[in-house]
Amino acid sequence: MLDKDKLNLCILIFISLLLSIYLLSHTYVISMDGAFQYIPIAKDFAKGLYQKGLSNTQQPLYSFLIAFVYRWIPDLEISGRLVSSVFGILLVFPVYFLGKWIFDKNIAFLSTLLVCIHPYIRRFSADVLKESTYLFFLISSICISWKILQNKNKFSYILVSIFTAISYLVRADGMEVIIGLLIFILFIKRFDSLKERGISILLLLSTFFLLLSPYFLFLRELRGEWFWNNAKPLSILLGLKEGGNDTFLTYKIITSLKKLNFEILSIFHPLYLFLVVLGLMKRLLSPFKEGEKYLLIFIVIHYLLLFLLILNFTDWSINHGERVWMFSGRHVLPLLIFSIYWAGEGLRSISQWVQKRFEQKSLFSWSQGKVVGILVVIFLLAIVLPKTLKTQRYDRLTEKWAGFWIKNRFGEGVQIMTTLPRVAYYANGNLKLINLKKEEFDSIQSDFLNNQNLILVLRNTEAPSLRHKLIQKYFIEINRFENDGMEKIILFQRIK
Repeated sequence: MLDKDKLNLCILIFISLLLSIYLLSHTYVISMDGAFQYIPIAKDFAKGLYQKGLSNTQQPLYSFLIAFVYRWIPDLEISGRLVSSVFGILLVFPVYFLGKWIFDKNIAFLSTLLVCIHPYIRRFSADVLKESTYLFFLISSICISWKILQNKNKFSYILVSIFTAISYLVRADGMEVIIGLLIFILFIKRFDSLKERGISILLLLSTFFLLLSPYFLFLRELRGEWFWNNAKPLSILLGLKEGGNDTFLTYKIITSLKKLNFEILSIFHPLYLFLVVLGLMKRLLSPFKEGEKYLLIFIVIHYLLLFLLILNFTDWSINHGERVWMFSGRHVLPLLIFSIYWAGEGLRSISQWVQKRFEQKSLFSWSQGKVVGILVVIFLLAIVLPKTLKTQRYDRLTEKWAGFWIKNRFGEGVQIMTTLPRVAYYANGNLKLINLKKEEFDSIQSDFLNNQNLILVLRNTEAPSLRHKLIQKYFIEINRFENDGMEKIILFQRIK
């Protein structure tokens, strides 16, 4: 007979595994970030070009893991999706145990279930995206650090530093574990002596920076200043450099907060937001546990970090519609994980309320708690799963077909001018990306004239805008791809 922990974990792993298998088979085309950020770095690592891979603007570990799996599975896209899926499944363990240690087994189970079926977390874990890998190491770092805080084994802080360094190498936000832990040690955690507190801080910081010092020094030498990750200078993140424009600070702050809060609303499922609010309202009736304060520290740190990211990496000097935010909803996911336990508390509150109604009406003669639990889970799945199980980029399959056709017909390395960059990815060609809405006619015509060996790929809706003026003069149609529910794509070859 399995104990409750093992049974809960078996159920959660089974659900996570089933959803991962389904979404792996229903994610039809690679993400843009996967195709043009992570896979190119993985190619460098696979070829042994480690310095080139490390010099890229992305943190290196996720791409390195793709290259590692590529040794046995000779397809970088499949390797990337497998890495994401494995860590998406393993995420169950740190989320569950952190919930168990701070709250209890029931909240741990319900909270982890909410993570397993969350639309974005689940779908990102079936794609060439690093979110599930990052979340696994991030939550593992927090989980381990909390256990160490309870055991008072200060030398175990070395283990926290190792996991935090790993999460940082996936995404630089992972450094916030060290910051949150320092705040907790300095202001909340009780120690027997000041010396013990100091030793804990020293071990934590020295191990973390010792592990990452080669990488920090490499970035310093490469970029010429201290970077908090491979792309963003620390000075700009902290607002220490002027942006070179006269936009009012108040306007920038309000707009940044608006952008951040809208992203939070878009990433959190409406049901999840309701459950988090319900759970927090219930917890406000009694003092927060020490572990809840620990989680709140990370919520505040991550929210502040995202705010600084938007505020200081937005180009405020150009028109509103063309601002580059350097930010996406995927950055919000840690906030979801940090707050998921209050969502579990809210879900349990609903279960208890429904159970009381059943007891009053004597609707069931056997284990009413089990009946209520089953009904609540069925209700939860019915609301959330339709969005979770939504197919990914089925309408873009024609881009994949067009790319493979070009590679088979013309070989690799062909020059491809297109508004659809994934076509060039699947063709393994040289991409010349064009924007028909922004680029001048003369600029596009110049590219046509300077490239004799050129394939032009456009959507069916885009072709008419160029057909009369340019395509008929310089190109001949060689193929088109279309199917029900998919975008129509036309391929043209340059006339020599």
